[in-house]
Amino acid sequence: MKQYFFFFSFLFLSVLGNAQVATKPLYKDAKAPIEARIKDLLVRMTLEDKCRQIDVWHPKVDLSKPTDLKNTVAALGDTVKNGIGFLQFKVEMNNVDYRGRFNAIQKYFVEQTRLGIPAISNGEGCHGFVGNENKSTVFPVSTSLGSTWNTELIESVFGAVAKEMRTYGITHAATPVIDLLRDPRFGRCDEMLGEDPYHVAQMGVGAIFGLQGRSPFIDENHVIACAKHFSGHGQPEAGTNLAPANFSERILRENHFYPFEMAVKKANVRTVMASYNEIDGVPNHANKWLLQDVLRGEWGFTGYVISDYDAVNRMVTRQHASATQAEAGKKAITAGMDFECPSNWKNYCFRFLPALIKSGEVKQADLDSAVVRVLRNKFMMGLFEQPYIKTVSEKAKGEDQIKHRKIALQAAEQGMILLKNDNKTLPFDEKKIKRLAVIGPNADEVHYGTYANNATPGVSILKGLEAYAKGKFEVVFSEGYKIYENDSTITAYEKTTEAENKRIQDAVKLASTCDAVLMVMGGNELTCREDWKNHSGDYFDLDLMGRQNDLAKAIFELNKQTAVLLINGRPLSVNYLAEKASALIEGWYLGQEQGTAVANVIFGKVNPSGKLSVTIPRHVGQLPVYYNSKPYVHESPYITGEYSPLYPFGFGLSYTQYEYANLKLDAKKITAGQSVTASVEVTNTGERDGDEIVQLYIRDKVSSVTRPVHELKDFARISIKKGETKTISFVITPDKLQHYGLDMKRIVEPGEFEVQIGKSSTNYLSDVFEVVSQK
Repeated sequence: MKQYFFFFSFLFLSVLGNAQVATKPLYKDAKAPIEARIKDLLVRMTLEDKCRQIDVWHPKVDLSKPTDLKNTVAALGDTVKNGIGFLQFKVEMNNVDYRGRFNAIQKYFVEQTRLGIPAISNGEGCHGFVGNENKSTVFPVSTSLGSTWNTELIESVFGAVAKEMRTYGITHAATPVIDLLRDPRFGRCDEMLGEDPYHVAQMGVGAIFGLQGRSPFIDENHVIACAKHFSGHGQPEAGTNLAPANFSERILRENHFYPFEMAVKKANVRTVMASYNEIDGVPNHANKWLLQDVLRGEWGFTGYVISDYDAVNRMVTRQHASATQAEAGKKAITAGMDFECPSNWKNYCFRFLPALIKSGEVKQADLDSAVVRVLRNKFMMGLFEQPYIKTVSEKAKGEDQIKHRKIALQAAEQGMILLKNDNKTLPFDEKKIKRLAVIGPNADEVHYGTYANNATPGVSILKGLEAYAKGKFEVVFSEGYKIYENDSTITAYEKTTEAENKRIQDAVKLASTCDAVLMVMGGNELTCREDWKNHSGDYFDLDLMGRQNDLAKAIFELNKQTAVLLINGRPLSVNYLAEKASALIEGWYLGQEQGTAVANVIFGKVNPSGKLSVTIPRHVGQLPVYYNSKPYVHESPYITGEYSPLYPFGFGLSYTQYEYANLKLDAKKITAGQSVTASVEVTNTGERDGDEIVQLYIRDKVSSVTRPVHELKDFARISIKKGETKTISFVITPDKLQHYGLDMKRIVEPGEFEVQIGKSSTNYLSDVFEVVSQK
């Protein structure tokens, strides 16, 4: 009898347990396939549930306000009782239990809403997490990172950014920017990696790997990466923000699309942000060909598309492509826009979707497709299993901070580009200097560039040099000139000629007492930034602002050992400095370790190795001036100046010298579909060890459609000891010979291809091989 009792008891408990398991929704089963979980959850969702999952940034929740848990949850409002897709948390706060408040918000969605769907949270991370504390690492800006040509380093940089973001619960990073920097008048230059599609693609893929990791799933130390801005954003008309980008389909595909295509195909990027501009009269946020046919249909993108800030509403207010917000929302969702980022609820065009779907003006299938893509990303990063901020010890945070500072320093050192160095002006010899003058408006200020965590303390160039000089020589400083454009803190008197002359005179007087001079000039975040109403940042000139050249002239006339360092956000036409300075370095914005990095390079502890990822023009009238232009006839210069740029793409000097020799091809004739291996010997003939960036360019000599004069197709960053010779090989695969033919399909046409390997886009060895048709 007891045996029967135990048997039936066991049977009852088993049935009960199975029933409990059976009642657990499939979408909450972490072991179930993601697509099955999505399908199961979607059928459980009401129209309101679905619309809330593509709701972005409404409402904004300020976790810094000293409020109790009840009020924190209440702050979400009635609009999120059905959950929400995406939240923007404010994290500018000190001494506040951010982790507890964040988790309380997430707990509300997980435990208090009917379906328990956690929210994605967004953060800025263009070159470091724009977080709340003074501990977020600020790395060099993208133009500087692009100048390293180091894909492994950029993966490390953004791996650090991702880890710091996840510490604060951020699961979506609004980065990387993989637009092409094709117009230096544009105020958003410092957000971009460079001008070349291949280079930007390689660096962008590295950034995405750093942010998302290399696994198909996103773990607790990584975030969703957002490739932006799709597309043509980096070359707006007249160099002005939000302007059209009207290019032929071939130009779009071969240049502006390519980094995004590689982000999807090579790095499996999970988010793409559409750009403000229009293409061929169609706003990108309502461009079905762009978002559906190309991005999803051709490339196989399965993540979600997010709008730029207030962009859907601007189809009504700026582009006048929609009569009402409802119409704009309809166009966007139909074209393939999944998330809308409004500035406020009144500008939120997707709020009309429930009515539009009920009336039949918007298909239920379009909404479902958007919701599926959002849910897919949430499942892929395990938000349903771990929606909360994980606990990280202060010790672990401190160890990461030290590690990330080292990465920031390495990036700053590798990103500096030595443009000129006559008579071995650099490096300075600390044994021959008793007094160093540091002159210029950017010497004692820490300039991070845009989208940076300004609360993080950084090492100014002056402080870095003082630290390096301690116990060796004296460092003295004079400002020399103020850059006051867009700066409301500078008084009217300080802008007068009298005040300017006095600053220049003081700088000259100080420099005259010194053995060597470092001038730190350029621009700042007020003169190169994202442009909007009453917030100018685009620039119709490219010269140094104000009287910085007057300051330089006065210092040069002292005939001291003088070097110039540029700290700026855009390429500048520094013709006078290029002619008169003995040594010139382009630094861009170098991040929090800028002072230490500059000292290491100026005094030769680090051999500069950066190369230009963007062409520097002589004059704004040359634009566009990117290196891979079509074969224009430029047999003579402009009437009043040279046609050639001031400094070409790929250019950068070193404290040592490199010689290239013995370019070889393993085949001189191949069949279409085969590969060729090109090799070259690189010798360090100088007196220092160094890093060289070897660049491979291809020229299609004759083709059915006009091709660029040459195109970057590969590169390698190598370390070479003094006196050492290394053989560098590149495999030229068929995809590196392709172009879009007359039918807008990628092809490799028979004919001759010129291989160019060298130091820059203008200094290389070359050879030719032939491609013949398959029989």
